[in-house]
Amino acid sequence: MTFNIDNKIRLFITVEQRLYRDAVLFDLVNQKDIDIVGESSTGVETLSLLDMSAPSTLIIEENLKDMDGLTIAEAALLKIPSLVVILLVDDAISQNRLAIYLDSGIKSVVSKKQSLQDLNKSLNYTRNGHVYIDGERYRNESERLKSQVWKVENFSTELFQLLSEREQEVAKYIADHIPLKRIAEELGVSHKTVHTYKERILIKLGFERLPELVVYMKRLHFYSLQEGVCQ
Repeated sequence: MTFNIDNKIRLFITVEQRLYRDAVLFDLVNQKDIDIVGESSTGVETLSLLDMSAPSTLIIEENLKDMDGLTIAEAALLKIPSLVVILLVDDAISQNRLAIYLDSGIKSVVSKKQSLQDLNKSLNYTRNGHVYIDGERYRNESERLKSQVWKVENFSTELFQLLSEREQEVAKYIADHIPLKRIAEELGVSHKTVHTYKERILIKLGFERLPELVVYMKRLHFYSLQEGVCQ
């Protein structure tokens, strides 16, 4: 393991799109207090390179082709608990989604639509473990997304299709009030994995609390029954 004795930011960056990744690297590579120790386009490769590169900061994209940024961040923090994780999102997100990211240990969430200067600012704020968030940006976006949830919910079947097969399975278990520990036993996975599935389901469906998910699943069930009767 390499130790960061000169207080430089040892930076690893994971971004799928090469053009955007290059733009970030070209902006940071000449900064004397930043040492680029690795780059990747996938989550699996990132996790395999962490021990060798020993980064102090990981910039990671929210949506990668092989897995999501939240899952990678949690796995990376298990490997290196002191790691500073900065998540790059496609657009501003709701306050609830932001809270989930922060609870997982992510120190900063930056939209790709923000300037590279904002990304630089987040690096400087988080290098000592501080959280950096553009609060006003996410407050405004939260209100916009909150109004959209009700519009999308009218198309309940389509909304449910945003979930993976395993997430749909977990959502059905939760709607039946099955405890997470029991769900884990049924699926043959860890309790932590089921908890992660639950958080992803809430994020994807735009809900803030479990009761909202349960009510939604009940309505979806009733809707399916009505469709069957009508047909």
